[in-house]
Formats: sequence, C-alpha cells, structure tokens
Amino acid sequence: MIGKITEIVTRKYMWLTGIMKRTSTSVLKFLRGKNEPVSGAFLSDELSVSRNAVWKAVVALREEGFDIEGIRNQGYRLMRESEKLSVPGIESHLSDQWKGLLVEVYDELSSTNTLTKERVSDSKHRFLVAANHQTAGRGRRGRVFYSPEGAGLYFSLGIPWVYELSPTSVTTLTAVAVSRVLQRMFDVDVKIKWVNDLFLENKKICGILTEATSDLETGAVSAVVIGIGINLKAPKEGYPEAIASIAGAVSNCEASFDRNLLTGNIVNEIGALLDFFSDRSYMEEYRARSFLLGRPVMLDSGETIVPIDISDEGALIYREGDELIHLSSGEVRVVGF
Repeated sequence: MIGKITEIVTRKYMWLTGIMKRTSTSVLKFLRGKNEPVSGAFLSDELSVSRNAVWKAVVALREEGFDIEGIRNQGYRLMRESEKLSVPGIESHLSDQWKGLLVEVYDELSSTNTLTKERVSDSKHRFLVAANHQTAGRGRRGRVFYSPEGAGLYFSLGIPWVYELSPTSVTTLTAVAVSRVLQRMFDVDVKIKWVNDLFLENKKICGILTEATSDLETGAVSAVVIGIGINLKAPKEGYPEAIASIAGAVSNCEASFDRNLLTGNIVNEIGALLDFFSDRSYMEEYRARSFLLGRPVMLDSGETIVPIDISDEGALIYREGDELIHLSSGEVRVVGF
C-alpha cells in the first residue's frame, strides 16, 4: 500500500514538474525579443495559467541563470540570456516540428547516448538528453569522447524510427546539419572527415555517434540515437596527451557560448533535413565539405587508397584496378596528416 502511494505521489510530482517546465519555456519565449516589459496579467491570459504560476516560472528561469527584470506595475523583461544549459533554455529555441520532444538536462552523466537509448527503449517519445559533463562519453568503435565541464556541448537526440532508409545515413545527415549551424553561428569553415568527425583548421572539433535500438520480436530498427559532442573551447587544463595533437575547438578565445541556442539550432537543422531524408540532397554538401576526396588515406588494414567519391548511402568509393569499391564502415587516416 505504501509503495502504491509513493508511486502516485511520484507521478503527481513529475506531472507538476512537467507543467512548471513547460510554463517556464512559454514565458521565456514570450519575453525573448521584447523591448518592453510584458505584464504578468498578459502572460497569465496568453498561457492560460495563474499569475502565481507565471511568477513561479520567472523564479525558476532566474535560478537557471536568465536575467529577468521585474518592473513594478509593468511586468517582466528579459535582460540577458543564460549561459547555463537548461530545459526551458533549449525548448524555447525548438521549432514546432519538435513539439512533444522530452528534454532532460544534467550537470553530469556517464553518457548522454546511454541514457537516451534507455529512454527511447522504454517509450515511443522523442528524447533529448544533454549534460554539462560526461564521465564516460563514447565515440565510435568503443573509443572515449573527452567531455570536460565548461568546454563543450554534449547531447543526444533519440528518435523513434519511422523512415524507410537505413538509419546509418543519419550520421552523414547530422554531420551536414552541425556543420551548417557552426558555420552560420560562428562563421567558421567546417570540414568533414568521413564518416562522423568535423574538423576546423585540421583539428577535430566534433564527433557524432549514431546508434540504433531494435525491436526484440521483429529485429527491425525501432529508434535511432544521435550523440553529438562539440569542443567549443579548449579546456583550461588542456587536452589529454592522447588527443592533444588532433583535438581543436570552435573558438580559440575565452568567449561565452549560448549552448541552449546552439542545441536548438542543431536539432532544428536535423529536423529540417529529415524532412528531405529520402532524396539525399544533403549529400552534395557532405561531399563538398569532405577533405578526403582525392587524397591518399590509410585504411585499418594498412592499405592506402585514394577516395574518389562518397555514395548517397555514405560509403567511401575508391578504385581498385578496374573495379569501384564501396567502403561502408571502418576508419581512415589521411596519409601524412
């Protein structure tokens, strides 16, 4: 009996917490971009909540680092965005395409991909899980993705899979989406190293890990999880020796970053590309951003090849005698890089 009561109380708490988060997100969206104070009465009417709920939402936003000014008899005004990663901060930048996306933000996690896979396995909902720091961030082929606090953006997007094409193509789609957003927001020329790494000035600034979950009965893909890790600036203590020669960052200065806006923009760009997933038009940009084509690269086997193209399915194409070989997986290293 006690266990049942505890479960009911927990569900009610989570329901109320969800309502408060949604109210905070809505209040933030109303305040953003307004030059004049917005009254509590107006927000109450627009959102169909009580004045007290609006006040609590403002308090919650302030706790998340948003500088919101309260002007007597006039209302609230957003003075400054927050540098802190938060649920309302991310949600307020998402397009209508992502209505119903469940967002979770943690100060520390072992891996955002691991938790997101658990979430989508237990639900048919779409999930976004972000963390300020990962203790066991994962890269491809069992590698560790270094994810220090205060230096990067680390999040995973879980999507129930309803598309006809192979989910492995999501990696190339995501690489284009992230490249576009970084170039648009920071005016940087991002290049792609097949298949999942983004480079800036010959240094790796982003890794993408795409994983799938399967239906136990049919074996079909039920959901896809896209993990994204971006080095925004170099950590104060520097990069570990194992990656110091190859790791780079979006910025070389101590600039501040709106990680909420960056996350929202990337998710929106992924959504926009998913709308045109079947025609693979984004692959033209993927090829244009690739810095492997026409250059000698070394395969895992030690063989050196010269890629001449990338297929719409994301395979690296090279010539072996008179035969065209499609390499669909593996690692490559630019010779002399």
